[in-house]
Amino acid sequence: MTQDIQKTLEAFFHHQTFRPNQEEIISDVVAGRDVLAVMATGGGKSLCYQLPAMMLDGMTVVISPLIALMKDQVDALLAQGVRVGTLNSMQTYDEKLRVEREISSGSLRILYVSPERAVTPAFFQVLSRCRVALFAVDEAHCISMWGHQFRPEYREIKVLREKFPNVPVIALTATATERVREDIVRELGMKNSREYVGSFNRKNLRYEAYEEPTGMVRIQKIVSYVVANPNVSGIIYCFSRASCEEVAERLRRHRILASPYHAGMPTPERNRIQEGFLNNTIRVICATVAFGMGIDKPDVRYVIHAHLPKDLESYYQETGRAGRDGKPSDCILYYSAGDRAKISSMLEREFTDVQRLRIAKGKVADMYSYCTTSGCRRKLLLSYFGEDISPCRNCDICDRSNTKPKKVAAPSGDLPKIVFDAAKDLSGQMTMSSFVSFLLGLDRAHTKSSGLTSHSFYGAAKDYGRAEVMGVVQDLIAAKKLSLKGKSVMKLCVAEK
Repeated sequence: MTQDIQKTLEAFFHHQTFRPNQEEIISDVVAGRDVLAVMATGGGKSLCYQLPAMMLDGMTVVISPLIALMKDQVDALLAQGVRVGTLNSMQTYDEKLRVEREISSGSLRILYVSPERAVTPAFFQVLSRCRVALFAVDEAHCISMWGHQFRPEYREIKVLREKFPNVPVIALTATATERVREDIVRELGMKNSREYVGSFNRKNLRYEAYEEPTGMVRIQKIVSYVVANPNVSGIIYCFSRASCEEVAERLRRHRILASPYHAGMPTPERNRIQEGFLNNTIRVICATVAFGMGIDKPDVRYVIHAHLPKDLESYYQETGRAGRDGKPSDCILYYSAGDRAKISSMLEREFTDVQRLRIAKGKVADMYSYCTTSGCRRKLLLSYFGEDISPCRNCDICDRSNTKPKKVAAPSGDLPKIVFDAAKDLSGQMTMSSFVSFLLGLDRAHTKSSGLTSHSFYGAAKDYGRAEVMGVVQDLIAAKKLSLKGKSVMKLCVAEK
């Protein structure tokens, strides 16, 4: 069997070797055993059911929660010559009918379907007309109330096991505590299942967390970091749709190829942005948590959270989208006690079930403890998933010498350009005098209290005299490119066109 698995790996997936646990998992699945696989993001979960699908007699049914995730995997498999299909709510009636005919004819190797559709009587009827070789439940943590993305419809998947008791099941997830793993096995009725839990330790990821109560300062620090790293890909997770838009706009002012991404955008627009991110025509995505699941982009160099996440599972999964190629990548988090209060208030409105509310609030407390710990962040994070390591030397706590903000190179260009670009980015935040002091890199109270000493334009005109910089500002005002606005305090603004 091992030889057959290796030949299939090379023929269909063009790899020579397996990642940790993949070969053992695939061997068990091909042998007809139930398997629970917990593998870190980038660990190669999809191969654990896609390869067996090429070897088993019949069709593999993959239950997946996101249409975007299905689309990515279906497109990749079709490119490899695999007969694969999907049934989802975005299809036309004719498209669904065509797929159902392919199922009945036995021509499909793999079928992707949502959990809602997978448990309908109509779908049972479709499956009864073909041979089902395997059920693969992706993002299996969604089945557990103790997991971070509990979806009630996942609880109904066990009906498939009742309808098809002899078909093996593989359940896969990137994040699951011991309690969640027990819940998955029980809810799916898995029999004598083999359990594989890989290491959660992504050594190439550097973890940092900084308390920052002021939203404006957080955004400025994020902008400064991105401007210092302009030619790499990154994801910035924001609390709201409005903050996604704001951060993306601020980055675009610095000529960063950035775009917002959130559920309020039309599906074609989100698809366009996702494609742009994958092919590097968009470098930075400013997103709500709606973005990232199933995204197979290996060279994301940083994941920044502009707010406190709701739980450690979500945080680990989202940071896991960085550095999938194994190269050094940054995971930076900004938080405050106010974030925690805001999330708790939101949870109280969301949950009427007392137990689920208690579980959710406990997760927020664990997340906040991660932020405020005085010990190694990686050690605390991994201990949550039951893995024990020594202090990592690659987080801000372990390596205090690297906790200072990264120095940002001063923007280049002639003085009028520097002055105008800085004024455009800071429009309406400073008086003319404070603005000139800021450009000269002078230590002033307003600059320090606003967190602007790490701004990319701070000190950008330090090689010039105050009179020269002030003269350029006045020239731009005379040219009606800048203006002074305000009542008691006149602040410098970009002139309205």
